[in-house]
Order: sequence, then structure tokens, then C-alpha cells
Amino acid sequence: MPPSGTAATDPGSGLASQSLAKFGCARCRQLHLKCDRVAPTCGRCLSANKPCSSPNLKIRETNERKFRFTKKQKWVKTPKRLVFINESHTTINDALSSDSGPDEAEAAWDSPADGSRVPFLKSPPVSANTPTLRPQPPQDRLRLMMISSVVNPPSPSWPLTSLEEARLFRHFVKHLARWLDLCDPHHTFEVLVPQLARDSPVLLKAIFALSARHWGQTHSDSHLKRTYNRRADMYNEECISIMRDLLNRDDYQSGWTEHLFASTIILQVMEEMNAALHDDDTDAGEDSMKEAVRRGHLPGMYQFVRDASFEPGTLGAASFWVGLRQEIYSAVTKRRPVCLQPGPSLVDRSLDEADDDTWANRAVVHCSDVINYCFGSESTQPSQWDVLDQWNRQWSERRPASYDPVFRESPDSTVFPEIWYHRSCQVIGVQHHRLAKLFLLDHRLKSGNAGSPDETCEAENEIRKTVREICGIGRGNQWTPPGMFTACMTIAAFGGHFHSVAEQDAMLAILDQTQRDHARPTESVRLEMLRLWRRQT
Repeated sequence: MPPSGTAATDPGSGLASQSLAKFGCARCRQLHLKCDRVAPTCGRCLSANKPCSSPNLKIRETNERKFRFTKKQKWVKTPKRLVFINESHTTINDALSSDSGPDEAEAAWDSPADGSRVPFLKSPPVSANTPTLRPQPPQDRLRLMMISSVVNPPSPSWPLTSLEEARLFRHFVKHLARWLDLCDPHHTFEVLVPQLARDSPVLLKAIFALSARHWGQTHSDSHLKRTYNRRADMYNEECISIMRDLLNRDDYQSGWTEHLFASTIILQVMEEMNAALHDDDTDAGEDSMKEAVRRGHLPGMYQFVRDASFEPGTLGAASFWVGLRQEIYSAVTKRRPVCLQPGPSLVDRSLDEADDDTWANRAVVHCSDVINYCFGSESTQPSQWDVLDQWNRQWSERRPASYDPVFRESPDSTVFPEIWYHRSCQVIGVQHHRLAKLFLLDHRLKSGNAGSPDETCEAENEIRKTVREICGIGRGNQWTPPGMFTACMTIAAFGGHFHSVAEQDAMLAILDQTQRDHARPTESVRLEMLRLWRRQT
């Protein structure tokens, strides 16, 4: 008689013991408890003093030879391209990154509880900012992966044919694009333009041309300087050829206009580096391409702005602001009105609260308005002078507190006390605001409306003080080279008001440094200043 609570053991009970060891006992299975599968009596039944019996499940030995598919077996067709899902922590982190879309961020990994499947992986550190993972079924993860592979296909390789082209491309992105993105919170020329250059040969050639010209003017090796200058000319001509072909095509699309406009802006920066190109040395035998190379690309900018309306935040809008600053530089050096007129959708002449970039662009537009007044037909209208002067004063009074300099040297420390800012838009905004003030003061002096001799002397002193500020801002923020360019432009327009040799030498030093370090041609300004100061030998 077997003891209570034990399974009967007879010669035929071997199969029952085997069934108990494999499936657990009938009582544990009925109560949905984990059975320790100890034969002939499991631990739970022994503790409860209950009979322990096998679940009466049949154990059938498999014979692989019995499972053969018939010739009529239908199979599911699988696609030639299979998508393999990498359910690792790296995939999760990529899906949860800021660059991922909302659907991708929801795709999570069902990691095993004991980690036995991937013992070589370590969980990422958990922080307060780590988002909660929401597991999804495998079929949903597969759907997201397949959608992502179609919507976001792998990018093609960069169209760079040599190491030299890669160096020119990287030089533009790292050093020259920031010259253009001064007041652009989106950094369009640093971020967007290089990506567009993958599929836009005219943008890519323009990037090569500007980088080659910059190296051709600043490299210490004379042989390499000649080599890079030849390459700059070659890329420049290729750009003009591409532009001409595109504009002459019957299927020309207006969507390409922004690419051509941005390319024109980049090429104009290149042309400003070449002091050998002047408008007055025309050759009657030049063809149209050589003529465009010789004259620069400002006429192309005028055409694009006249024919297109660019919305804020677009590549065309970013190109326009760069072009306007370029046009101001050309207008100041040639003493003429600004030809590039801003469209109403881009210009904000208000003084309402806004970000620092908007305040800088307002100052640039105001400077353009002042130059047009001084060199245009309205220069004889005193009422317009009062309106511009009042706006200039209000800009200074109502600008954000962020426009306060982070450091200012004592006025007596050096000829041009350094003034530091922490953003390039602040540098450009303040400099153009001061430049507009200079033109207003100079116009009043030349028009004879300065008043008494004391008021005239006061205006002269204010001009010299403002020039010192602009030059001090340029010297104090050399991490953004256009600040030095504006200082050189100011010297070219108002350097004649200075009579101190020390101040004149400090101006010449700024001109020399700008040409040496940044390929900005200043030799003609230097010679003109020496002539005005009667120091030319």
C-alpha cells in the first residue's frame, strides 16, 4: 500500500513519472502554480498532503522522417529585399534621439527579463531626462522599420571626386559659412547649403570657388596661392556656365531660383576677395562669361530679388540678408545708393520686442535707408533726416539688454578700446547702427546744417568717437571676421576725419590685418587714406 500523497509506483509507472517530470503534476497545472516536477511527489503536493499525479498527457516521440511536405504544398512568397530588425540598445537610443520622428521614438525594445539573450549589452545610464520606453509588438516595430526605410532612404555618397575637393568643402563649412550666417538663427549656409550641394552642382562649385579663392589669397606658399587662384577662376566659370544653361532651359523651374541666388551670394563673397577685378578696365573683346567674372555677381543678385519673393526662414531669405550686407559694403565704398531693395515680406522696420537676430537685421535695413538718403535724391529733405535720426536713437534706447557688451576697455587704454559681444548678430547690429549714425552726422556737416561752430566741432568729435567704437568692436570680436570688414568699410568712409598719427597708424594696422588674415582687399583703401592724410610718399 503506498503512502498517502505519493504516486503509485509499479512497473508501468515509468511513463507517469516521465510525464510528471516534463509537464508538472495535474494539481499544480489546475491551480496554475509552478511545479518543481519532482517525481513521484512534487513539493507543493507534499506540503499540502495532497495526492500528486501526472497530468495524463501523452508523450509522443517525434520522427522527423514522418514530416515531409507534399508536392502540392503552397508557400508564401517573400520579397527579395528583407528588413532585419536590430533590437539593441543602440537602436533604441537612435529612435529616441531628437532627430527621430514621433513614430520612431515610440519603437522600443522588448528586452529579456534575465538578459540571457544579449549578455554582452549593458543598459544605458538612467537619468531624469531619459524618456520612458513603451514596448510595442514585434509586428508594429517591423512596420515602422519598413516605413522608415522607404521614407528615409540612405543618403547617396557625397559628390566629392578628390581629397582636395573634400578639403575645400570642409573649409567652407568650418570657416567661411559663418561669415554669411551672421544674423541667421538657422545657420542656413553652414547647415542647409552643404546638404543641398549634394544634388546642386552650382552650389557645390560655388563652395569650391570661395574656398579656393580664400586659400589663394591667404596661403603662405606662393606656388599654392597661384594654384588655388586658378582653381577659383575655374570653379567660378563653371558656376556661370551652369547658371546660364539652367536659365536658358525650357523646363526651368522657379524652385531652382533659391539655389542660384545662394550660389550668386557665395560667388560675390569670392569676388570681394579679388582686388584685381575692377569695373573700369573693360575689354571690348570679352565674351559674356569673362565679363561676368570680371564684373562680379551683384547684377545677378538684383535680378533674383526683382523676379522672386522670398519668405522668411527660406534659403532665399537667408541669401537676401547676406546680399544686402554685401550691397551696403559696395555702396559705401563707391559712395552710391543701395541697389538691392528688400521686399516687404522680409523687412521689419518696427521697434517692437524681438530676438537679437531681428534687431540686427533692423539695424542693417536702417543703415541701407540712411545710405539711400545720403546718396539719393532725398538728401535735400531735412524732414527725412529727422525721421531717420529719431529711428536711430530709438533703436539704441529700445534694443534688448542682451546687446550690452560683455566687456569694454577703458577709452584711454588704447587707440581703439576693445568692445566684446557674445553673438555675431550683436556685433553686426551695433556696427551697422553706428555706421548709419556716422552717415547722418556726416551728411549734416556737408549740408551746412550742423549749426554753430561749437555744434560742428561736437559733430566732428562724435564722428571720431563712433569710428573708434566700430573699430574697437571689430578688434574685440575677431572670432567673427565680418566685424573687421565693417571696421575697414568705416575707415574707408570716415578715416579722413582723423589727424592723429597714432590713430591713423592703428587704422592702417586694421586694414593690413584684414587683408592678410581674411583675404579682404584693403590696399586701395590704404592708399586713399594715405593720400587724404597727406602721408603718401
